[in-house]
Amino acid sequence: MNTEIELKFLVSPALVSRLPALLARHEICQHDQKTLANTYFDTPSLALGRMKAGLRIRNQNGKLEQTVKLAGSQVGGLHQRPEYNVDLAEPQPDLALFPAHIWPADFVLAQVQADLQPLFSTDFLRQRWVVKFNETEIELAFDTGEVRAGKEQDPIQELELELVNGEVADMFAFAELLLHEGGLRLYAVSKAQRGYCLAGLSAGPQLQALTLVAGTALLETVLPETEQDKRALLSRLAQGVEHWQHHEQGALSSTDQKDDWLGQVRIGVALVEQSLVSLNKKAPESAQVAWLEELTWLQAQLQTEKLSDELFYSPRYGRLLLQLTHYLYAEGGH
Repeated sequence: MNTEIELKFLVSPALVSRLPALLARHEICQHDQKTLANTYFDTPSLALGRMKAGLRIRNQNGKLEQTVKLAGSQVGGLHQRPEYNVDLAEPQPDLALFPAHIWPADFVLAQVQADLQPLFSTDFLRQRWVVKFNETEIELAFDTGEVRAGKEQDPIQELELELVNGEVADMFAFAELLLHEGGLRLYAVSKAQRGYCLAGLSAGPQLQALTLVAGTALLETVLPETEQDKRALLSRLAQGVEHWQHHEQGALSSTDQKDDWLGQVRIGVALVEQSLVSLNKKAPESAQVAWLEELTWLQAQLQTEKLSDELFYSPRYGRLLLQLTHYLYAEGGH
């Protein structure tokens, strides 16, 4: 069993052709590329999807491997999920090959196995680099291809940074270097989640309304005084980041409700700001003061009448969200 610790970014079309050369500037330990064909399976009742698990078979030049990824944690673009991999001789999943203890007590393996069917596929070229940064090894995977479900398809242009060995802090520091180039956006949605949505098996992003109180940056969800401890504030900060990112994606993909989605982005940012103000009062930190200044800048940008999608791929925006994600990870707020 492996537990992935990875940062996921979407790559803007303008950066796609330049990214390999930019990555090659760093201290490279390994480099290769491969074409990967992946088929995802579940039952008609989504027995795996409902437990936030993903099952796929990967075909790499005729070599077959089945993988199950289980529910983990996610904050910002940082994903942590346990995964199990088993080689296969035939392109059919076999759940019995995974350790029995990974399934819930009420999981009827034989029935789920009998009901499995292919749902969607992800096919992409993976260009891979292993870089050394401050004695930490980081795998960079640049994927370009498509998610396919029936006649529907959605492009894949993603960069993933996965910790091979060393310090998570170094992975964040390396990611911040990459953000200086622009064209990268922290992303909270997996390929499997995109596939379920494309296949019509899960709803796309939905507006999740929080409201402002009397037009101020204070929210109805403000914590009572009795709950103003650091752990509760970190939880609220994580909620703000999640709300912000969820609606950022909707704002970029929506055509008829963009103003509503952007309004909720602003509220998520306000919740982050509110949480940081309270945290800074309890234990002032220079980083928090700097983030508050950046959040003031961001709120002004989000109020701009002709807001460009380029904001969400800009180095300054990406750096702020990445640093907040790192802070939440380091503090255990995820």
